Amino acid sequence: MADDLQLAMRVATVALNLAAAIAVGATTASLPLSGSASPWAARQCGRARLASMVGLTTAMLASAWLLLFEAASMAEVPVAQAGDALWTMLTATHLGAAWMIGLSALAASLAAAAAVRGEGRRKWLVPLALLGLAVFLYTRSMVSHASSDGDFSPAMLADWFHLAMISLWVGEVFVAGALILANPVGARADDGNAAARYVESLSATATVALAGIVASGVFSAWHNLGSINELTGNPYANTLFIKVSLAGVAVLMGGYNRFFVMPSLLDGLRRNDPAGASDVRRFMLILRLETTVLLGVLIVAAVLSSTPPPGAA
Repeated sequence: MADDLQLAMRVATVALNLAAAIAVGATTASLPLSGSASPWAARQCGRARLASMVGLTTAMLASAWLLLFEAASMAEVPVAQAGDALWTMLTATHLGAAWMIGLSALAASLAAAAAVRGEGRRKWLVPLALLGLAVFLYTRSMVSHASSDGDFSPAMLADWFHLAMISLWVGEVFVAGALILANPVGARADDGNAAARYVESLSATATVALAGIVASGVFSAWHNLGSINELTGNPYANTLFIKVSLAGVAVLMGGYNRFFVMPSLLDGLRRNDPAGASDVRRFMLILRLETTVLLGVLIVAAVLSSTPPPGAA
């Protein structure tokens, strides 16, 4: 039963992290798309809003299931008999308090996302939705390895920032490849210009996110491993190596798109050149491959989160 619960918790964690990332990516994507005269941008803004709401709702459901699995694991009982343990966890544990704060933050983000108009009006609500997501991600760090030094320690802040940047990177790549750029850009000049602005924003945001991931990841790895001698030969370090390797592959894919595909893509979009459709397809194909690799990163990250660091083993 313990192994089944461990697997269930990891699956729920992957679903939760992916749903939260999609919500972050979709909410962020609405910023460069809103306020444009482009009909294409207005349609994509509505799709991004819907994707954000679906992501937030899924995150709430996955969070509830994860808490139930945690309660069953704590009480060493089947999930169907975990009701008493669930209540105890909610009312008397640090994990329960973090969960309730996180669920409230997701609900607030969902309300803000629902109130934003599809064409980008009420844009001022978008930062509120992102703030709620930031609070939720902080509560995830509150129940991670980083919380051993307290809820407001440098390790906690680094872990939260790392999680936020990963969510931004994964979410924006997923939303761009599966949703926004999957819809043909319109024939109007402002459609092409709006699409070019979106692609530029996607690239700039991914670059900032990657820099934040590297900086916070190095600090978190140093904190969790404790010594250079722990870089190999233990389950935590081995899992971390797999995660970093997969992330490196995704970075190479993103770099190829940025330096070899994007220049001609932007030129074609701004000139509204029908021949530029091949660049869009190539850009989108690499985004989708990158998304697949990043899904692997999320799966390995779920394993890493349930693997004790060397100092805690």
